[in-house]
Amino acid sequence: MDISLVTEYSLWWILPIFLLSIAIVYRLYFYKQRLIKEITVWKTVILASLRFLVVFLLLFLLIGPRIRYQKRIENKPVLIVAQDNSMSLKMGQDSSYYLNEYPSDLNELIASLQDDYEVRPLSFGKKVTALSEFDFTSPLTDFSSLFQFVKDNYGNLENVQMLLASDGLYNSGSNPRYLSSEIGMPIHTIQLGDTLEINDVSIYSLKSNRIGFTNTKLPIKVGVKALNFKNKKLLVEIKNKAKLLLQDEIKVASDNFYLEKDYLLDLEQKGLQKYSVKVSSSIEEYTLKNNVADFVVDILDSKRKIVLAFDQYHPDIAAVKSAILENSNFDCELVNLNQSQLSLEETNLIVLYQIPSKRNSYQDLFKKIELSKTPTLIVVGVNSDLNSLNFLSLGVRLNSENEYYQDAVYLENQNFSLFNLQSKEKNVFEKLPPILIPFGDINLNNESQILAYQKIKGVDTQYPLIAFGSVEDRKVGWIFGEGIWRWKLAEFQLFDSNAHFNDIVNRTIQYLALKEKKDQLVIRHDKDFAEGNQVNIQAELYNESYELINKVDLRFVLTNEDGKTYNYQFSREENDYTLTINSLKNGRYNYKVQTVGLSENLERSGEFIVRSNNIESKKLQAETITLKQISESTNGTYFGSFDSQKIKTHFLNDIYIKPTISYESNYGNAVSLIYLLSFIIILMILEWFLRKYWLGN
Repeated sequence: MDISLVTEYSLWWILPIFLLSIAIVYRLYFYKQRLIKEITVWKTVILASLRFLVVFLLLFLLIGPRIRYQKRIENKPVLIVAQDNSMSLKMGQDSSYYLNEYPSDLNELIASLQDDYEVRPLSFGKKVTALSEFDFTSPLTDFSSLFQFVKDNYGNLENVQMLLASDGLYNSGSNPRYLSSEIGMPIHTIQLGDTLEINDVSIYSLKSNRIGFTNTKLPIKVGVKALNFKNKKLLVEIKNKAKLLLQDEIKVASDNFYLEKDYLLDLEQKGLQKYSVKVSSSIEEYTLKNNVADFVVDILDSKRKIVLAFDQYHPDIAAVKSAILENSNFDCELVNLNQSQLSLEETNLIVLYQIPSKRNSYQDLFKKIELSKTPTLIVVGVNSDLNSLNFLSLGVRLNSENEYYQDAVYLENQNFSLFNLQSKEKNVFEKLPPILIPFGDINLNNESQILAYQKIKGVDTQYPLIAFGSVEDRKVGWIFGEGIWRWKLAEFQLFDSNAHFNDIVNRTIQYLALKEKKDQLVIRHDKDFAEGNQVNIQAELYNESYELINKVDLRFVLTNEDGKTYNYQFSREENDYTLTINSLKNGRYNYKVQTVGLSENLERSGEFIVRSNNIESKKLQAETITLKQISESTNGTYFGSFDSQKIKTHFLNDIYIKPTISYESNYGNAVSLIYLLSFIIILMILEWFLRKYWLGN
């Protein structure tokens, strides 16, 4: 360790301090030879020297001297060992080795390198974790998350390398060949898995709608892949539970064969249904774990019927209809009231476009709507009869004294809470053209909620543009303006998409068409989850005044297909509750949610399905090109197999184990050093003692 003295100021200050100290001592001991007359010269010199040291050291402390301790440190080179923990490694014929022997072999290799390297073991798959244990259970392989983690945590270090052990297969994130060179360190790769050609058949892709309807056909697209099965026949089967729904035979045309084929399934049973697709052959395969894939469909009784009524054509009608039909849950029927009678039977929502109109007030139609309690969306335009609207007692009163209309731009209401829009955070509609709205006040009843206000000539107003209310337990929605077709065209010009226009129309339709059940306990979750992924469930609890609360506990009892139960408890968030469950196996699960602590406890039940996740099994033949290119692009070494001795010899080569030298400096304040202060005090005491002894004063 090197020790040196440094100060905050220039060391040239020592010279004036030295001269000042001499001047002070000279004034005390030698000026006019006061003490020389009383004691000998050598005694005077001793006293003067002691006083000089005291004065010099005290003045020197004024420039803030510090003692610097500099320590030389030898840093071992850093070796990051990244182990692929994905499921593909245990799906091959050598799975027994990777599950039983390989973990201990890798740990022995790591232990043999720790004397010369600072080893940082990691495990990666869907995410990056510490390599404490690995069991090859990750449902995904994402190299980009590994490289980003290493770059963020080790990118600023010197003399760092990575040893990457993988089969080279990935199914999530970006291509690792392009990301590896950005890390700035050598990446040495170990080839795992089976690199030989295999005979295998698999369900490579599976596409279907998540929602279906009874007594209709569900289209699905099945992608079948076959390696080295040329001129052989494959059998595709689709089942719902044990019931066989469809069989199909496929003839393989090449050794590297892939075919996507469309099928139609008859949907009979309503509710959450799990279907399985299986492909099989008469020849022995590399593995059968990738021959089956599941998909889940929520089958409803029927589509929701939306009727769009009008008595004059307008571009808005086509725009609204096209947006409604984007949702597979909706069926939209156009009715021209001048040409046909309107039937409200099985109608979930009626959209009245500028009805009542100046041609007809349609009083009989509104009586039918009132009796059937059909939810209604009313679009107001220049052909609307505002007087008739005011007399309908729908919770809205418009200014009908004049027939003036003006342009207004959409102004987002950030406090709207009935539903969320994709465009809310981006204020997309505020960038779109204005629509034509009635001039004057628009008064809503107190129970109404406003989705958007009017912005007129650049001025924000409190006049509603889109609003929702209720009349005698019947939902009513309002759009106070015509010309929304311009929104659709303008959005496509700006964003090359109609996603936000379709979203606002469908959210509006869905809210109005849905029968509202004000349950005090509301449970929300997806209908199905992929095996290996987290199951996330959200709950909301309301008091009798329908105010959101979360002061009591919520229990969650989960039951699998075998009747085994598991108990969980929701975590309380700011306003609601959340529950996350990890690692549920493939199957159907029922649950009950119970409150604990209310005077009358509530209970809700439901179900969801965990489907098998075969992403890792789609390709099982190890990929050598990926790992070779990673090593070549980063000046690393490619190892064709896990040879512990060969890898160890490589890394113990003098080229790699040279340590880096760094210096660590620490500073101490000289004032705080007891030895220096003690030394000054001793000098002062010694001077005082000698003066007393020699001079008697």
